[in-house]
Amino acid sequence: MKNKLELVKSYVKEKLSLEATGHDYFHSLRVMNNAIQISNGIEVNLEVIKLSSLVHDLIDEKVSENIELSKKELVEKLILFEYSETIIKEVLYIIENVSYSKGNTPSTIEGKIVQDADRLDALGAIGIARTFAYGGNKNRLIYNPGSTDDSDSVYHFYDKLFKLKDLMNTENAKIIAEKRTLFMKEYLNAFYKEWEGLDLE
Repeated sequence: MKNKLELVKSYVKEKLSLEATGHDYFHSLRVMNNAIQISNGIEVNLEVIKLSSLVHDLIDEKVSENIELSKKELVEKLILFEYSETIIKEVLYIIENVSYSKGNTPSTIEGKIVQDADRLDALGAIGIARTFAYGGNKNRLIYNPGSTDDSDSVYHFYDKLFKLKDLMNTENAKIIAEKRTLFMKEYLNAFYKEWEGLDLE
């Protein structure tokens, strides 16, 4: 029998295999790896962090059409995989409080780290790719000059992404976020030049 974490990975892969908004299985793996990296030098429950990172999007409205049903199924799976009631409660608390849209900050260090790890994957080169993947999935334009709403994907950089570096909970995440945000700003500078044809001169 596979170890518990491998069983969870298989379950998440099954659930998110066709997810096209950037909240797919590979995003979950990256969030877990980010969280492990952020945890360096911090005393944490790594099992809770890994598990929460893997399943954090399964009860998110961007992925699930029925949150309560998805939550019930997740709990049943974690029980089947022999996770303790205490760990399941901790994981549920974290994944119900990490999303940007809810505006919450988890009270536990494990929750803060998972939130940082998730937000880091919205930044940098992969963050750019995910932004346009999500926008395409929602039938948004790539760019609409002068727009002041989320009808285009470029607006999302200003509405949310550039704010994330100042919302990081841990110093380890802040350092990475600064670098990735700088890259995104350099990318947009190049984007605008190409949009106006200024790179052709």
